[in-house]
Amino acid sequence: MAENTTATAPVEETTATENSAPERTEGSSQYQRSDRDRSDRSGGERSAGPRVMATDLLPELGEGEAPTSDKEVSNGRSYEITYIVQANVANAVEETQERVKTLIENADGALDNVRVSEARRLAYPIDKKADGVYVVINARFKKDLTTELDRFFKLEERVLRHVILRDDA
Repeated sequence: MAENTTATAPVEETTATENSAPERTEGSSQYQRSDRDRSDRSGGERSAGPRVMATDLLPELGEGEAPTSDKEVSNGRSYEITYIVQANVANAVEETQERVKTLIENADGALDNVRVSEARRLAYPIDKKADGVYVVINARFKKDLTTELDRFFKLEERVLRHVILRDDA
């Protein structure tokens, strides 16, 4: 009689960890999402260009004509005038700057500081214009002049936007 011998291949024992998905650990870069990935899905930054914030402008503003005046202005307050001029118009910045300066000086005001930025891309188009030059003027004058300045900025076609703020400090 012949013996019935069959050759069996050894059975490989596998553990549960080998068949399951890899563990998620905090150090594993495969499963971590960066902040950039999260912001892209949540409608964060656009790829069209850098986002411009108001605080981004301050370091890049160059010092222009900065005649710090010691002139006393009776019943005067400190104001900050910020406006955006069309970037592609020749001499628009200088002419509007000179006009504002003469308006302030004719009203017995004092010009403290003038800062002018380079041409910058606007966050959104204003009157179909995509670029503008930011001008910031610190001055001291009487309250009545704010209406005259506001009227000038509204009538001046080369000025895209303007704001006149009173400095409390």
